[in-house]
Amino acid sequence: MAYVPRQRRYKIRWKFAIPLLLLVILIIYAIVGMLLPDPEEKEEQKFTVCGLNNEDTIHLLNKVETKNTYTVKDYLYYGESLGLYTETYDPINGEDGLAGKTVELHNLCTDETVPMTMDSTADQKITLQDLEPGFYEVTVIDNLISKRIVYDKPLTSEPFTTVQRNNVVNSVQILADKDLLKDYDISWDQNYLFLNIEETKPSEDDIDVLIDPYSLHTDLTYTPDEGNKGNGLTEYKETYQAALWMKDELEKHGLRVEITKSSEDEVPPPAYGADGRLAQGYKKNARYYLFLRFNTNVDDSIKGVEIWHSAYSSATLGKHIMYGLEKNLNMEGSPYTNANNPGVGASPLMESGYDLYANIRESGGRATLAGRATETSQEENKSFANANGMLALEIDFGYVSNKEDATFWKNHKEEIARQAAASFASGINVDNE
Repeated sequence: MAYVPRQRRYKIRWKFAIPLLLLVILIIYAIVGMLLPDPEEKEEQKFTVCGLNNEDTIHLLNKVETKNTYTVKDYLYYGESLGLYTETYDPINGEDGLAGKTVELHNLCTDETVPMTMDSTADQKITLQDLEPGFYEVTVIDNLISKRIVYDKPLTSEPFTTVQRNNVVNSVQILADKDLLKDYDISWDQNYLFLNIEETKPSEDDIDVLIDPYSLHTDLTYTPDEGNKGNGLTEYKETYQAALWMKDELEKHGLRVEITKSSEDEVPPPAYGADGRLAQGYKKNARYYLFLRFNTNVDDSIKGVEIWHSAYSSATLGKHIMYGLEKNLNMEGSPYTNANNPGVGASPLMESGYDLYANIRESGGRATLAGRATETSQEENKSFANANGMLALEIDFGYVSNKEDATFWKNHKEEIARQAAASFASGINVDNE
């Protein structure tokens, strides 16, 4: 009789099996939950404005369509100004259809409306420093009729940031897309233009102001140029010292500032080129550029401050600085700039229509036609041609050839530099922090 081993019977211990089974089910549920989006979470990811929920966003925006519209086809930034254009921007040969008209920016988040008159200059358009965060619809008053601005094609622009104020910057984005509410299966008849402005943290890599003291430059010479000399003043030494004081003063106002060189005797790179002085500002998204100089003249009676701006920008900021120097230090402007407005003048134009003063022209990006005027600029500054422009000023503190100017500078140089910086800061609506 063969031996048949006894079959072992296993008994399920349910008091252990049931909790284990529940644990497995919970793990599977958690994994599936991570892989499959929650319907409620998906709902929250839809496009919204002003911190509203989906339903209120639709209610706020889906009233946009109107029969009265005004079409724009181009835009650009210069300093902290946003320009809108009915045709491709061309300040030499083109026309600016919005110049002289009033644009109204309606903040849908607060129901406040900000009117702005559009000047013909690149820096006096939609001045972004005057706008609070919000979601704005944009209207123009054209022949006494209010018309919603639309873009000729769908547009979602790259974010643009303003300078630092109170330790924050505003991020600005243009949205013009008839399918802006596609998440809700809503489409409009045209690409209605909106500005989305959000307060955000400043980037550690960005600056607000680039200061370029005329200091041992090799832009026009093979050897470092010490600049103008006279009455005990040497330009490269005086402008660098002025740059240090101005930087310190601007930083007291909360601005992020960089100088194009780190010591008085350093030979900085040329203005032109991808690694040049101006490129420092473009790469770090500077919104303002200050070129510091001293003048000279064979006629030693010529004297006074000169502040130069692009022919395609306004005299507004330069006038603000000149006013501060006149009021607080009794300084006089040179009549060489503008007989009716001594001290502030526009760069002369070349026959081709470009700004003659290269540093002002090449720092202004597309607004001042950088990278176009000469073969050298076309070759070396082509990366600037379509860039957001720095609003540029050349500040000439006086004439080293004039004894009165030279003596006043020697006795008050720090006061002058700091006053120029303080007036600049107030001119761009930056409070002293």
